[in-house]
Amino acid sequence: MIVGAAQVEITPAPGRELSGFAARTQPAVGVLDPLLARALYLADGPERLLWVHVDLIGLERDFVTEFRQWAAARYGLAPAQVMLSATHTHSGPPTIHLQEAGTYDASYVTSLSTRLQQVASAALAQPEECQVIRVEGHCDLAIDRRRRPSAHTDPRVAAVGWRRADGTFAAVLTNYAMHGVALGAGNRQISADVPGQVAHAVTRQLPGRPVALVTNGACANLNPPAENVPFSQIQAWGEQIAGAVVPALRRAAPEPGAGLRVRARIVPLPIERLSLEEIEAAARRALDEESAFPEWGARYRRAVEKWRQTMSQAVRDGTASDTREVELSAVRIGGALFLGLNAEVFSTFTDQVRSAAGGAAYTVGYANGLLGYLPTAAAYDEGGYEVETAHYFYNSFRVRRAGFELVVQHAAALAREMVP
Repeated sequence: MIVGAAQVEITPAPGRELSGFAARTQPAVGVLDPLLARALYLADGPERLLWVHVDLIGLERDFVTEFRQWAAARYGLAPAQVMLSATHTHSGPPTIHLQEAGTYDASYVTSLSTRLQQVASAALAQPEECQVIRVEGHCDLAIDRRRRPSAHTDPRVAAVGWRRADGTFAAVLTNYAMHGVALGAGNRQISADVPGQVAHAVTRQLPGRPVALVTNGACANLNPPAENVPFSQIQAWGEQIAGAVVPALRRAAPEPGAGLRVRARIVPLPIERLSLEEIEAAARRALDEESAFPEWGARYRRAVEKWRQTMSQAVRDGTASDTREVELSAVRIGGALFLGLNAEVFSTFTDQVRSAAGGAAYTVGYANGLLGYLPTAAAYDEGGYEVETAHYFYNSFRVRRAGFELVVQHAAALAREMVP
């Protein structure tokens, strides 16, 4: 398989806000470790893929569309052949529109676009023939943060490596499901959090110092064992996750005949569009519960008020939609299927898609945009932040019950189409 890989630093200067926590004092006052953008270019006959992965909380859908337009004009790549994904670190600049959790940084996003074009061009400029090495490890680090009857975790650590004839690695792609929140709301320093340390360990421990894309899985309900931990702890956790696959990558034989296949599918996701009266009632209920969230203070009230204003205006204008787009991006590399989607999806998603695929399948969350949480039907019965509160911060109507199950059906069908 032909592979090209490159990376570039995208760390902003301290003084900018950080994204992901309402209960955070702004702005950033320093840098713990650099943020990077990494690009992976794959080619196998007519199949091509440009995958750009960033140490950020996520990317807006419009940003993805504009980047794909650039890739089409510059390199002739179709939209399905371009994937943009994020680690979902909560210690990076605000690159998505979250209310009261870091103000969207338009100037940073503008500069980011240029940097991503640069790293993509660098990856495309240095293609080389490599063997594909595929392994799967096990790590019990992540916990189900909801602690409800439907609790579920995903201990799989996936890794695909591209190894040269001399035994060195050009690139490695890994996947593990765990929220990038280990440093916690108390942290005011820029950091790639645990995924950054996994990437550092993989690069350092493998010959050739490969470019390492550490992607996040279906982790909407999964957190690290603790938050507000010191940097030394995230370094240790990064080593632990990397240790689940690095030794196997070193000794594994190449996968014979490993090819590439790329497909995409758009799924209209039903949204719980409310009437004006229902919006008012929901906002009142939410504000009555303000005392239950003392860590958010006035930011919670402002987020709810902004939600009420925005949603009411959309209903009056007739712009409130009944659906939103979920993009399923399927990438098969040899015997491994990576399925990206633009949502925070619960961890059982991977198990269900894997059953349909009949083999190694992994979810890549925060890919090609970020529309918010995609909870299971069981989560609607149980309640919790992901179902009852998160949509106020995302400033959107929430997904209808059974939306998760609908996306699973489409993902399973796509997975079956991707079987060689």
